[in-house]
Amino acid sequence: MSLSLLEWFADQIETFAPATGYGERQTLYAELNALQSDQSASQNDHIGLFVLSQVVAAHQLTKPALDEKPRRDRSAHDNWYSKERNRIVKLLQQIDESPVVSSFHATVHYYPAETVTCPHGRNQKTCDALYALRLTLDLLERYPALPGVRKQVERLRHLEPHLPPLSDVCQPQRLSPLEAPLSDMAMVASTADPLPDDCALYLLGTVVGRLRQAGLTVAQSCDVVDRLLTLCFDQPDVAGNRPTLLAEQWRRLC
Repeated sequence: MSLSLLEWFADQIETFAPATGYGERQTLYAELNALQSDQSASQNDHIGLFVLSQVVAAHQLTKPALDEKPRRDRSAHDNWYSKERNRIVKLLQQIDESPVVSSFHATVHYYPAETVTCPHGRNQKTCDALYALRLTLDLLERYPALPGVRKQVERLRHLEPHLPPLSDVCQPQRLSPLEAPLSDMAMVASTADPLPDDCALYLLGTVVGRLRQAGLTVAQSCDVVDRLLTLCFDQPDVAGNRPTLLAEQWRRLC
């Protein structure tokens, strides 16, 4: 399995995870990878990839359907790219000038003009997202979710009704991003959106079963889900008993 693909999913999580907890997330990813006894396993059977893909899917369930843009000719593409870069610069300036902004968090990187559109004629980000969605659904065919989250799985399927096969989309690659010019750089404070209850249940109904197949108990698997909710969605276990409650919820989903 391509390590770049696993890292790509981890990078996607960083786009919506809270600003804090980066090191703890990396520790959790390493622990998930350590569960993989067969290091030569394909992406269809990689435990860490399955879990990270479900985290991204849970977040995707809170978003609108994927937007596939038509191919532009070269002149129109260059014009659009220039306007889009200028629009982002203005947005960053507005953020920088806001009286409520005191500090920044993330550096902005850009696709080069020649790679922002993929070989299939889609925006590269859209094609990557289509691959991720197709892979996630394929993994759920191999390792089905619990009956109690079928509605969420169907919602995931309907994010893109005409989803192409993996052979017709780009496999995401983790590339070294190009640093934006200094005038185009800003740091944006990262706050994670709360995960709706049904999306949290989706995470529970997909991840726990796969972790149990890797040898973890229900309690240990629910502890992993608890950490995912805390570290990836900024939903800490305030009462200190969430793993126990998650285990009870998991049994009701079966």
